[in-house]
Amino acid sequence: EINMGKIYGTMDDLRLENPRVQQKYIAMTKALIASTDVDGFRVDTPMQVPLAFFKAWAPAVREFAKTLGKDRFAMFGEFFVKPERYATMTGRGRDNTMYGKEQFIEGGSTLKGGIVYSYYWYTFTAMVYERPALADGLPLAYNKEGAMLDTFDPSTNRTEYAMWNFCNNHDNWRLQVMTGNAQMRMCLTVITFWPGVPLHYAGDEQDFNSPGSALDGWAREELGVSLAWRAVRTTPDGNPADGDNFDMTSKSYRYIQRLNA
Repeated sequence: EINMGKIYGTMDDLRLENPRVQQKYIAMTKALIASTDVDGFRVDTPMQVPLAFFKAWAPAVREFAKTLGKDRFAMFGEFFVKPERYATMTGRGRDNTMYGKEQFIEGGSTLKGGIVYSYYWYTFTAMVYERPALADGLPLAYNKEGAMLDTFDPSTNRTEYAMWNFCNNHDNWRLQVMTGNAQMRMCLTVITFWPGVPLHYAGDEQDFNSPGSALDGWAREELGVSLAWRAVRTTPDGNPADGDNFDMTSKSYRYIQRLNA
């Protein structure tokens, strides 16, 4: 990948371990923040990025954001990896020789937190495969993760656990399609009250239920009016995605609203 500039042999890659490329990327990011007034980034596939890049990019971006009055500019990653891997890019970062100690990888703080798959898989398998004992993995994973992560935020001078927990995403079938709305609502309750930040996938609040995932062309239904889903009947009445779904009166929308009241 480094020599050919390709990820998986097909996708073009930047040489992010190169300081010149890092500085160009920092300048581009600053321009993006200044021109769009965004308050944070969700970083896709950070596990494919060298840690040295985050050690240079994240502190520089935060310092620039402060000059615009954004004292808590947010940066979160898509952690589709094991905790041992995302522990290196959370906060100041730890490797496996530093767990449970006040020791950190040299350099500044990197990502604030990220989208965690560990809890998702425990919840998903417990419900889809009807193996409730697997839900016991939630506290086990949380306790193990606690010794690995650096959750100290220097901007607030306090420890803040900021991992994102979810029931659905575009890379997997919607949970309610494989189980039912009752199981989906149970999952929504879990992510609402579990430590961290609940992350809701668009359409779950409208009971979208198209089969498949975005990897095979599905599960990215629009909330706005689209005729694309009319031919994909998922209920006797058609497909919930066929219509205007900016609906704050739907049952699941109101359920999520009550959970967060």
